[in-house]
Amino acid sequence: MSDRSTFWPSPPDWAIARIDAPGLSITAGHADQSVWLLSGPAVAVAGLVKAAGAGEATVLPVAPDRVFLIAGQGHGLNEGWHPSGVAISDMSQAHVRIDIRGPGTGALLSTGSPSLALDPAPRAAMVGFAGVPLLVQQLADGVRLHVEHSLAPHLWHWLCAACHNAKDHP
Repeated sequence: MSDRSTFWPSPPDWAIARIDAPGLSITAGHADQSVWLLSGPAVAVAGLVKAAGAGEATVLPVAPDRVFLIAGQGHGLNEGWHPSGVAISDMSQAHVRIDIRGPGTGALLSTGSPSLALDPAPRAAMVGFAGVPLLVQQLADGVRLHVEHSLAPHLWHWLCAACHNAKDHP
């Protein structure tokens, strides 16, 4: 059997990964934030978010009964079933965060996702981008993409290629 270990490009070191292109700065990170998936009745999820003191946290709607809660380390939630009927799952190790900043952000997003070209602030945070399902978090000067760890290398290499093409074709 042939050795496929070199078939796929290796993932970058997420702690130092960076792409700089005209009008774009792309950085990555892994496990540097607490990320929680809260699943259950919408009223119970909203109550739990409020009770957890998530004023500084970001809530990304995934589906009518699911949200991602993104906060600093040590937010105080515990995995498992909450008495209010909400399932709490720690997703901190499961996703890679990719920040895209700069004036070229909109053009890059529209290249990766026609739906983001039509609506750059979708109602649900889960969208398809470059063939990968991911969560989009709006930032003041760009976006933050939360992608599953196993799919992150593909997305990173897609971003490298997209930025390289942008340099060749103004």
